[in-house]
Amino acid sequence: MKKVSIIIVNYKVKEKLFNCIRSIYNSKPKTIFEIIVADNDEDNFIEKELKLEFPKVKYVKSKINLGYGGGNNLGAKHASGDYLFFLNPDTLVFKDTIDLLYDFLNRNNNVGIASPLLTDKEGVPFILQGTRELTPLRGIVCLSFLNKVFPNNPISKKYWLKDWNHKSDREVDVCPGTAFMISSELFKKIGGFDERFFLYFEEDDISKRVKNLGNKIYILSKAKIFHEVGASTKQLSNSNKFFAKSRFLYFRKYFGIPQALIVDLFARINKFSVLIIFTLLLSLVLRIYNLSQNMTFIGDQGWFYLSARDLLISHQIPLVGITSSHTWLHQGPLWTYMLAMVLFISKFNPVSGAYLTILFGLATVFLMYKLGSLMFSPRVGLIAATLYASSPLIIYFDRMPFDPSPIPFFTLLYLFSLFKWVKGELKYFSFAIFLIAILYNLELATFTLVFPFVLIILYGLVKHRSWLTGLINRRIAVISLAALLIPMFPVVVYDFSHGFKQTVVFLGWTIYKPLSSLIKHSSGNSGSNFGLVINFILTSLQKIIFQFNLEIAIVIFILSLAYLFYVNIKHFRVESSRFLLLFLLLVSLFGILVNQAPSDAYLPILFPFLMFLLALFFEKLLNKKILKYFVYLVIGLIVVVNGYSSIKNNYGYTLNQRLIAVNKIISLAKNHKYNLVGQGTNSQFQSFTMNYEYLLWWKRYPLSSIDQKVKIFVSEDDKGIHVTLKN
Repeated sequence: MKKVSIIIVNYKVKEKLFNCIRSIYNSKPKTIFEIIVADNDEDNFIEKELKLEFPKVKYVKSKINLGYGGGNNLGAKHASGDYLFFLNPDTLVFKDTIDLLYDFLNRNNNVGIASPLLTDKEGVPFILQGTRELTPLRGIVCLSFLNKVFPNNPISKKYWLKDWNHKSDREVDVCPGTAFMISSELFKKIGGFDERFFLYFEEDDISKRVKNLGNKIYILSKAKIFHEVGASTKQLSNSNKFFAKSRFLYFRKYFGIPQALIVDLFARINKFSVLIIFTLLLSLVLRIYNLSQNMTFIGDQGWFYLSARDLLISHQIPLVGITSSHTWLHQGPLWTYMLAMVLFISKFNPVSGAYLTILFGLATVFLMYKLGSLMFSPRVGLIAATLYASSPLIIYFDRMPFDPSPIPFFTLLYLFSLFKWVKGELKYFSFAIFLIAILYNLELATFTLVFPFVLIILYGLVKHRSWLTGLINRRIAVISLAALLIPMFPVVVYDFSHGFKQTVVFLGWTIYKPLSSLIKHSSGNSGSNFGLVINFILTSLQKIIFQFNLEIAIVIFILSLAYLFYVNIKHFRVESSRFLLLFLLLVSLFGILVNQAPSDAYLPILFPFLMFLLALFFEKLLNKKILKYFVYLVIGLIVVVNGYSSIKNNYGYTLNQRLIAVNKIISLAKNHKYNLVGQGTNSQFQSFTMNYEYLLWWKRYPLSSIDQKVKIFVSEDDKGIHVTLKN
């Protein structure tokens, strides 16, 4: 009589493995057999216990987790049987099963694979087991949302063999990978398992190769095995990743990359992907609606436009950006460089800058979902992305081509980098440093985010040395230094001839500023400024959270903040995403209070943190069945009201209004050389007329750089933009 080698791959399921082996012996096969355990578990060693209870079982230990196919190949190398029976460890073998499979293969030379019927504990067969060949069309329909929406479509019914009553043997194209028997000769002929399939779709692959050689595949109705579905795969935290990777590999291997990409696109669509696509479309519509007319274009933006123009035309490379509220300090030049690229492409069209910030906005919406899913949950990510997409103040910044506008994109990446770093992925330490340098370039106020970074390092020195020990090597030191210096290089060059105000002096000032502010506040010298800033924060929260009503916005914010405090107190862990979120949010709010300057430029740093804050609170409420539909209604109401407000309301004068003023300036100048002079509120700032200066240059009517008799005055107030002529 020929021999059967039963090969079982183990991965962290010792108890189920032992039960499986016991069931084999208890089934008392008449067929001569051997059992081989290929152990993929890198951490646990079961050989001693295994040999103690099952001395005849062959044990093969892999150095690493080879995956299902690799583990089976390893077991097959040590097999001496004429037939190989590949069996999952989360199974129990019924009486006569092994004999029935062996006899069927031995009698039918044209059959390449025989599989048992998979059942539950009561012996009831699973409805879906064994399939037709997996083609691109079947993949698009049967592996995607289409099968969930239309489960009884003819393609799915045929693919899943839904007409089979499981009472008779059935020829199939693909055997269940859980358990199947194949001759050793045929297994060697097809080259064994393709080890690129780490997990999933290996049965589709091996069945196709067996069929291509002219062999048939059968599932035998009388040969039965109990299968506890997913017991081994539950031990893998990223099993979905393996499933998607193997799916793509299968279609690429047999049908080519284009078909694999198409199937992958459909297969990845689920309720979350549909909703995030809708959210991205909503985000795009709200941001581009009437953009060419309603884009905000203030004087400080004009400074960067002129700087980018001079970079492109005169090749004057700026080393710093516009001055901050403290005129001895400058913003970084990064926004000038970014703006110059889109102005070059668009031939200096001022609206092109807004398309750049809108791209940043759309990318941030997507990252809110993607990174929110990784740090919290897919539902939190989706809620945060939806709220972010429709927030009026966020939309205002995304439609405003200005250096603070990309800040939320980089702030979000910074939060994620800290999260990954404290989770043990040390490469994110250098990335966090790079993001700090980028944020500093865009807005000096974002430097407050350095303090959480430093405090985490100090905490790591005391409590979690593992966060830091891996950083002490030359490679990470070099990468981190480069990550800091590359974005900061222009500023450092500038500092060599300006007394290091942007670096050394600025670092000292960041320590002095909060201390001096606290001293002034405690002595009562800055109470009015403090109250002004508090009022600014509250009105900003209304524009961010719920434009329609200040009180509702504040209540939602306070409840969300209280919930996040509660969660962190109850489950305090510095490395948790919820703690990092609360920490960065509070530090950012504290930074605004310390600066005591109610500037909109300080707000974008808060946007991602606030949206996650609200999303976590709403998700908690959604877990209460009684509140579920009410919460969905509230979220929908917020989105509708905020979206409508963003379309109807503008903060400040629009590009269209500026262009009307520019046309009037051109009309008054009457082809004479002229000077443009600012008057009234804010005209004391150098940048007050720079937006008009850029637009006049763009319309080929530049103002004169030397004193002229014709002077045109421009002023702005609540009543409008006023342009007057003085000869």
